[in-house]
Amino acid sequence: MINYFKSNSFFVSKSFQSLIFSKAFAQYSLHIRVLIFSWLAYEITQKDIWVGIVLGAGSSPIFITSFLGSFLSEKYNINKLLFTSYLLFFLTLVLMLFVDYDNIYILLILSITFGAIPGIWQTVFQTILVNTNSKKDLSKINSYYYLIIFFGEMMNPIIFAYLIASFSIRYVIIFASIYLIFSMFLVLFHPKDLQEKRKKNSSKYVSYYFILKNKPVVFWAVIIASIQSIFGVTLFVVLPQYANLLDVGATGFGVMNASVGAGMFFGSLLSIFTGVYKSRITIWILSSMGWDIGQLIFAFSENYFFSIICLFIMGISGAYWMVAATLVFQDQTEKFDRNKIMGLFSLVLSIFFIGWFVGGVISDLSNAKIAIIISAVSSYPIFIIGLLYSKKLREV
Repeated sequence: MINYFKSNSFFVSKSFQSLIFSKAFAQYSLHIRVLIFSWLAYEITQKDIWVGIVLGAGSSPIFITSFLGSFLSEKYNINKLLFTSYLLFFLTLVLMLFVDYDNIYILLILSITFGAIPGIWQTVFQTILVNTNSKKDLSKINSYYYLIIFFGEMMNPIIFAYLIASFSIRYVIIFASIYLIFSMFLVLFHPKDLQEKRKKNSSKYVSYYFILKNKPVVFWAVIIASIQSIFGVTLFVVLPQYANLLDVGATGFGVMNASVGAGMFFGSLLSIFTGVYKSRITIWILSSMGWDIGQLIFAFSENYFFSIICLFIMGISGAYWMVAATLVFQDQTEKFDRNKIMGLFSLVLSIFFIGWFVGGVISDLSNAKIAIIISAVSSYPIFIIGLLYSKKLREV
């Protein structure tokens, strides 16, 4: 594996590694924040719908901040934007130490505040990643990036479970804050911002409408990814309930989340060597099927260890989904539309917060099993319509 990295020069670049790990630490902090809020919402109310509402509230600013990130990256230095967004998230975490987060309504307000910031950093990070690397390397780069990200998603729930069981939520918040300090420090070593900045009255930059009208792959990818983000993540809303049903508590909840992360880590590692070089859309569909079959089996499992295995397999599928979906968007970028296309990708990737709200509502109106079944079958009609309607999508 060491020889593999040495044979790809970008892996040994200090600026490349600082960019990847700076963003990774920010995502680790964001992931722990989600674990905190999902567990607190269920502990306070004992209702899935409130888990969905609290986490779903974080989606509302994404519609503004993803586009804001695209606009700002056209005008200002991307590295400065990343540093500022990391700093704002850090300050919000510190603020959380001084408020009554056991109040569900304060937790809701905090969720909205936290939800505004990642929309900016996700868009500008994806823009600088495409700007500073060759498209032929992006498959390997995405696999490596998600390998680092999913390592955190494997370890963070275990750390979360230990800290909350042995100490308190405050220690978890402090730990998440430390991640952001590393993120801000590593920005100092980022690659140079190569984004060509918008000049007054410039006609070189295209609109979102132009992109969606003239790039059918982006159009259909936005629709498919949006449907999957909204309807495909119900599992995470009902995990606290399943932890209680299986009588494994906060520790079991952390281990179940860690199992998904472990599968994603292993899947990312596999994807580095297998690659996603040919049909991106085929990998997208197959990975979606793997995730949804895993959901259905998990929904009816009454054995904790079997559930863990299901979640691990789902994680492997999720890793390939992330790599393939990212490549579909990245491959469509050109010099003057990179920030907007990656802004659209960041948006559809981030609205899974809405999915948590939708999943919470469905689970509350019916039950957790029915909510997961709906989640598992929701995206295939749009897949079929898109593939039948768009030849270019079939050729991706």
